Amino acid sequence: MFQPQRHAEILRALEHQGGVRVADLASHLGVTDETIRRDLLKLEEEGRLKRIHGGAMPVLLDQDSRPYQHRQMEQVDAKRSIARCAKNEIEEGDVLFFDGSTTAYQLAKIFPDIRCMVLTHSEPIFKELSRFVNVELVSTGGLYDRQNACFVGPLAEQMLSSLHITKAIMGCKGLDFKRGYSDAAVRHMNLKRAVMQWADKVIILADHSKMDSRSRYFFASIHDVDLVITDPKISPQHQRALQQAGIRFISE
Repeated sequence: MFQPQRHAEILRALEHQGGVRVADLASHLGVTDETIRRDLLKLEEEGRLKRIHGGAMPVLLDQDSRPYQHRQMEQVDAKRSIARCAKNEIEEGDVLFFDGSTTAYQLAKIFPDIRCMVLTHSEPIFKELSRFVNVELVSTGGLYDRQNACFVGPLAEQMLSSLHITKAIMGCKGLDFKRGYSDAAVRHMNLKRAVMQWADKVIILADHSKMDSRSRYFFASIHDVDLVITDPKISPQHQRALQQAGIRFISE
């Protein structure tokens, strides 16, 4: 395996697992420990990971370092599949919260023009739903996070307590079958925790790439969520892991 291929595999493992060990990478990629150490050194010099004793961990900022527009282009087919499935969970009269995830945005693009209310902190989702006549649309307001095109902070969190939310629809950066659901930014973690205090039902949208992975901040444990909607590409192994963890999930 050539160096660029190894680097791509290392970065993919970091994204999914939240950390990697030299010995595990060497075994998986069929190279020596020394080769992996050189790869990690090169990737650290490029600012793409942080080396630690025996392995490496991701370089995480206090927010997702990839711009929202870039994330919109990832796993698009999976996100559209999840959106179609999630659409069936929406009922007339609902008071919904949509977070700023790109999967929730795909749901907004096919949202039915029915009598309901949608509260969101996402600028793209707000704009998408503003074309409807029957949807009562509410923005949380708050501090604008340009990188993620959404509002965060105490003002946004305070707005959540003003409404009776029937269903909270949110994405996650990782779904760890033991520890739960995580996000990359502390401000997004805080907002999701606040939403969950006031929502009757919590629905997580998580494509197959989020399974058995974790990000920096856990915002919910496994059993704090009522339903996980995923896509058909989820592996049989991950389906079994969800079932064993007692997580209710559906897909197309």
